[in-house]
Amino acid sequence: MPEAPDRLALSPVVISAPFGNYIQPAGTTPTLGTFTRHARSGRVWRILKTVRYYPRLGAWVNKIGLRNPGIDWLNARAAGGRKPIAGRLVSVHGFSPGDWRDLLETAAAMRDPDGQAMLGVELNLSCPNVGHAAADVPAWRELFNVATDALGPVGVGLIAKLPPVRYEAMAETAWAAGVRCFHACNTLPVPGGGLSGTPLMPLSLRCIVWLRETLGDDAQLIAGGGISKPEHVDAYRDASADHFALGTVCMDPRLLFSDRKVRATIDHADTRV
Repeated sequence: MPEAPDRLALSPVVISAPFGNYIQPAGTTPTLGTFTRHARSGRVWRILKTVRYYPRLGAWVNKIGLRNPGIDWLNARAAGGRKPIAGRLVSVHGFSPGDWRDLLETAAAMRDPDGQAMLGVELNLSCPNVGHAAADVPAWRELFNVATDALGPVGVGLIAKLPPVRYEAMAETAWAAGVRCFHACNTLPVPGGGLSGTPLMPLSLRCIVWLRETLGDDAQLIAGGGISKPEHVDAYRDASADHFALGTVCMDPRLLFSDRKVRATIDHADTRV
């Protein structure tokens, strides 16, 4: 029986959820999701009304709230060949220990018609738009142990997506449980929802530096927050990131037809120094 690799075979650029559902440029690893145990419905126009852009700050604020058709929807479409999962990440979020366990067991068993599993599961641990408090350390420990037990034996990788603040105990607990890949970081909680874009970059950079200094070279680090240009990749690379996540830069419908807006950044991230 396969075991989860120490390092996930990620492309230099990862497309963050939910954008990886729709935007999958060549040379990137898309993240599908975020999926919850049950469907979370919402009319598209109401969801889009929660998105605000602040040009002077270069910031986006949204309160989308993990609207999705549920993990069973993905499972059925993957099995039927209607939703590719091979070579992709799947982001999940649970609202209770039982939710997390069901999500992880479903993800571990999910296969496409050729018998291929997803590349890895990203635990969305810190979305500010889901209306419940963050778990404490004992709950994190239980979650990470459940996740490694479910995914490791079937060769599916595991990623912990961290918040931009107060991530230290969560990361150390995940590391102790065997998690080796981290995504820094999620959106920042603000009164209007979750803030992303340029203001997130200093927080993400600080998190990447702390993760590398604390966990060492064996940690696989995905950096995200405000990346829209090649020089942003350089800043994160200098902070010791291994991969680079594109998120709100993908909030552009033109990317459904052409990757021109992000091509230079993707190609630059693929250079080796």
